[in-house]
Amino acid sequence: MRDASQVSGSNRGARALVVANEALAGEELREALVSHLGRDVGEVFVVAPALAGSALAHTMGDVDQAIGPAEERLRRTLAELRRAGIEADGEVGDAEPMLAIHDEIEKFHPDRILLVAHPDAEGAFGERGLLEQVERDLDLPVTELVVDRADSPHVLDVQETEPGAGRRKGWRPSANMPPLSKRDIAGILVAIVGTLVLGALAADCVGAAGGAGDFEEGRLDAPCAARILIATALALVNLAHVVGLFLFQSVGYQGMWSRFFARLSLIGTPAALAVSLALGLWM
Repeated sequence: MRDASQVSGSNRGARALVVANEALAGEELREALVSHLGRDVGEVFVVAPALAGSALAHTMGDVDQAIGPAEERLRRTLAELRRAGIEADGEVGDAEPMLAIHDEIEKFHPDRILLVAHPDAEGAFGERGLLEQVERDLDLPVTELVVDRADSPHVLDVQETEPGAGRRKGWRPSANMPPLSKRDIAGILVAIVGTLVLGALAADCVGAAGGAGDFEEGRLDAPCAARILIATALALVNLAHVVGLFLFQSVGYQGMWSRFFARLSLIGTPAALAVSLALGLWM
């Protein structure tokens, strides 16, 4: 198998990079991919990321068991492309699809990218949100064929993006700030309001304890102490949430930790408020 850097540099047509998160198998998917490659395609290179089977394996870099399936995906995809009359080469890529794509861009210099991927609910951990990451980070047109898991996958949806379109999405507080999605803005508002409410609940119980003479004597009951700890912890968590959102958005990072921080306050703050209010019933 030739490396991407060894593919001929002829000018017969456009270069296309195919990212195979699912094997190209069956007439429906083959015809859809060939159609979206276009008549002007000259060279095709396929990368099959070694997708880890779980979030833990992905985070720990445990991809040994993923290499075999990736090689099979690559083999079947190349065979189907050649059956359609398209000469293609390829290789197994990094477990992180974005890294695999960046590696092949450096070597192959494609004019367009085609993703063969699954819906987020069915996809491997590493491929979730991949289109948004590619759309945001790369100045290349991207087509995503969303398919199901089957021996002959069905095309469920087709998404197409313009070069750099993802960078124009979202609201910017100022020209010098990164764009924020609706989820980001909601998370920041929840973080601010939730922190203030938790602080007020903690202050209220301290004030009540002081009025009863317990605070001066250094005796806070357990629910009140728990409220203070929850308010303090969530203030630190929400601070990390807001800083993390701006940091990751500013560098265009859309990986696991970006998704984690995007949901941190939206999930953690209401849960903390519910616990703090429940503690108030015991006071």
